[in-house]
Amino acid sequence: MSSSCPDAESDVSVDDLPAASITVYPDGPLIVRGDFEVRELDGTVLDGGHTIALCRCGRSAVKPFCDGSHRNRRLSRRTST
Repeated sequence: MSSSCPDAESDVSVDDLPAASITVYPDGPLIVRGDFEVRELDGTVLDGGHTIALCRCGRSAVKPFCDGSHRNRRLSRRTST
């Protein structure tokens, strides 16, 4: 296997990886990668697929998805000091 990613050289098989993974970004969204579906309580599928960002700050206009509103919060905190 040829790749610049050090993890690509590991002895972990693709079959051993989870169907989806979630990465938590400090002061940012949850990034979901893999094979998944996001559903409403009634079962309606909102999205599914390969990569999405879920809002954690509560400021997104497109909840449950992230629209980058957390950036404004961070910038305003930095400029207020």
